[in-house]
Amino acid sequence: MNKRIFIFLFIIGALCLCGCADDFATKINLDGNSSEGEFNSEAALYGTVQDNYGKPIAGVLVSDGMQTTETDAKGNWQLFSDLKLRRFVFVTIPAGYEVPSKNGIPQFWQRISADEKQFKADFMLMKRTGSDDRYTILMTADPQIRSRSARYDNFAFHSIDMYEDMCRDLRETAASITDRPVYGISLGDLVHNDMSLYPTYCAGIADFDFPVFSVIGNHDHVQNAATDREAVKKFEEYLGPTCYSVELGELHFIFLDNIVMKNNTLDPNNVGAYSDGLSDEAYSWLCNDLKYVDKDRTVMLCAHSSMFRKPDSEPADRDRHGPDYASRLAQYRCVHSWAGHSHINFNYAYSAEEPAPKFPNVESHILARSTGALWLNESMSSDGTPRGYMVVEVDGEAVSWYYKPYSYENDVPSGLDRSHQIRVYAPGAWYSDGYVYANVWNHDARWGAVRYTDSGKSGAEMKRVTVYDGAFVRMADYYNSVQTTATFEPFRTSHMFRILPTTGAAQATVETTDRFGEHYTATVTW
Repeated sequence: MNKRIFIFLFIIGALCLCGCADDFATKINLDGNSSEGEFNSEAALYGTVQDNYGKPIAGVLVSDGMQTTETDAKGNWQLFSDLKLRRFVFVTIPAGYEVPSKNGIPQFWQRISADEKQFKADFMLMKRTGSDDRYTILMTADPQIRSRSARYDNFAFHSIDMYEDMCRDLRETAASITDRPVYGISLGDLVHNDMSLYPTYCAGIADFDFPVFSVIGNHDHVQNAATDREAVKKFEEYLGPTCYSVELGELHFIFLDNIVMKNNTLDPNNVGAYSDGLSDEAYSWLCNDLKYVDKDRTVMLCAHSSMFRKPDSEPADRDRHGPDYASRLAQYRCVHSWAGHSHINFNYAYSAEEPAPKFPNVESHILARSTGALWLNESMSSDGTPRGYMVVEVDGEAVSWYYKPYSYENDVPSGLDRSHQIRVYAPGAWYSDGYVYANVWNHDARWGAVRYTDSGKSGAEMKRVTVYDGAFVRMADYYNSVQTTATFEPFRTSHMFRILPTTGAAQATVETTDRFGEHYTATVTW
């Protein structure tokens, strides 16, 4: 072969190889992104993220539920996923963009079909026209919808009726807020073991004008599944991924499945068995998500079972991957842990409760059951907290909250509003020790003193005690006396206060100020 021809063909071949390398084997960063803005042909998942003007959005987190990557300057992303194990690909909607929703359900994900070998997912995000630093969250827990024929759901009120009251109240509260965005968060146990009731749950939020981020609870899992992965399928069918995140203003919200179902096909007496904590997959996703969150941020951690302090235990010490997630979250400026599951109201700020706080950056919040006492669906939970939900106000990095009792019971006005934060018990009528008791259900150690005034005392400080709520004890006693198929137990709660009244007094006022400056009063006569 002529030497000149050989050199020419070698150069042409080299150029072709270089071209193929550029097209199909671009350099990949360790996080899975293409440094050249191109896609690798071996990437199982890939796509773009653009705004509503067709402009690429850089720095958006994209995940397959295990791995997480970030869009490059051209809005491109890719992941080398095993599609046999992945059901969704989803984005973390960044601050400054709207949260799209359909029938109240946020739309940040795309479902991956079981037979996909490679999947392209493009996302379009709509830029906000105004600031999203200030907004309101309506947070509920444990509606636990059961069928109307359920044996344990007909003693007092029905869970579906109370769920409808809850949804009506949420709609009206949201409609009254016109100067900022509103979001909903539902902290799990949306249904109670009956997977056919997911449409009922979804129907309740379908006409909301705001998106509701839902968490999976233990009763939302298929109770007789062979694996935890199989147990989440019904939730995924209706509501999407079980672990995900979103940026709302300056805060990073994380939603986690922290219920690990056991193999419940082996023992019929073990149906529904689970352990608290994170599966290996959920923990891996959490770590990969947190890689992209600056340590000086505030993290809002939402799960069904509390991941930090409960009244009688420390989940971070005993739950699956508890020490692992606690050590990672301890690195952040502030963490608010939100949960349901326990059916009580409980607020615990480590730095205010402990002289040498275990987690000084963490506050643990547990919400009472929004539809009232379990099985009864009565007007209060077992710690005396009235049916209701938490209203969380966010302004920049400042987070505040208050408890909102329902305004309705079976569509009948209850007369309750946000001013109802204290229930006072007269001496002798509810407790036999002669004290006046007060239940301040949303109390925490950063509130002001709970003060008492009667004819002989003025602003005396009541002592915090751990006792049963008198109203729930009386309610439980009644239902236990008229039936034998269930037993209703009160909960010893730490948001109770007491004081001995002045001899001869017949009326008293109890008042306190919450940590955000809101003042509440309640009176009692005897």
